[in-house]
Amino acid sequence: MQIDKLSKVYFSPTNTTQEIVEAIAKGLRIEDTERIDLTKVDTRKNFSLNLNSNNQLLIIGVPVYEERIPDLVKEPLNNLRGEGQGVILIAVYGNIGEGIALQELKNLVEKNGFNVVAAGSFIGEHSFSNSQLKIATGRPDEDDLKQAEQFAIRITEKLLKIDNIEEISKLNIQGELPLMAKFLPKNSAKIFAKRPKVAKEKCNNCGICIKVCPVGAIDQEELKINNEICLRCFACAKKCPQEARNIKFKKELLVKFILRKKGAERKEVKIYL
Repeated sequence: MQIDKLSKVYFSPTNTTQEIVEAIAKGLRIEDTERIDLTKVDTRKNFSLNLNSNNQLLIIGVPVYEERIPDLVKEPLNNLRGEGQGVILIAVYGNIGEGIALQELKNLVEKNGFNVVAAGSFIGEHSFSNSQLKIATGRPDEDDLKQAEQFAIRITEKLLKIDNIEEISKLNIQGELPLMAKFLPKNSAKIFAKRPKVAKEKCNNCGICIKVCPVGAIDQEELKINNEICLRCFACAKKCPQEARNIKFKKELLVKFILRKKGAERKEVKIYL
């Protein structure tokens, strides 16, 4: 089966999910591609995508938030419609817990008319990672991106062996919620991390933090963050060229101890093909 067009759909505040999706797209070597970045508020509001050609392939990439798909991308992803086309599912987590994001994605896309060709859990730098608390710093690294490209080559080989996407066998995607995740409320990141306030003495009002915030939580005049809608993705802190925002924790010693312990072992890519 030959694929003529590739659609890439992802949500990636700190670009780690985007890097993995683009590495897979590179390995697929499909010339006709389109990219839809759901990180942007306006894109999410207006998003819908209907695939109607049998020779189209879709990649969906999301970060894992609290072991699941981020709530704010569920609605736009439900506006995907297929007629049996193949889809590659990607979840990127911060080296602590992959959770059930892939299973959630699988249920969503199958309900909307797609066939899951392949899936993978990849690792990206944890949102809470900083100079004092290093969790998967620099990931995806060179090895991760090579594995993503190799994954794509294997997907191509798999597709070339069939005549019709309906021949694809169902994937047994694994994952589980840890006990803590079952009891924590939604948006529990706010329990552990403070909103990243701006240090005015360092800030040069470049506006990058406003631009990269995926929920529009930063006031354009005073640069204050709306705590109610802040995701604690820390894109504003990680992408500030002046380092005018920092990642700080509530109950700092306890949070750092738990995260160091859980994130100490280097997790590796897990693929389903």
